[in-house]
Amino acid sequence: MSQPVNKEMCATCPWREGSPYAHLRGYLETASLKTSRLCHSTGSNAINENTGKPERLCRGSRNFQLNLFYRIGFLKKPTDKCWEQKWKEQNGNRKR
Repeated sequence: MSQPVNKEMCATCPWREGSPYAHLRGYLETASLKTSRLCHSTGSNAINENTGKPERLCRGSRNFQLNLFYRIGFLKKPTDKCWEQKWKEQNGNRKR
């Protein structure tokens, strides 16, 4: 299984209204079509060298993915539960 997803968007999430990183949202949405994004407020990354927090997947990115996959009919609902069910359906018991 991959890293867990943040339960909420971090304080400076690019998908959060007024975020100082909102200008990156378009790029991150395109990148989110290929893979789940790590939250910049966790782990070590280009914005924060060492946050002291374990890596987590970005809630804003995941919400974008959930809504997109729901709108195109891939998910029954835009929820983490449906994401997990679809993963199991597509991959059996294989680890992420």
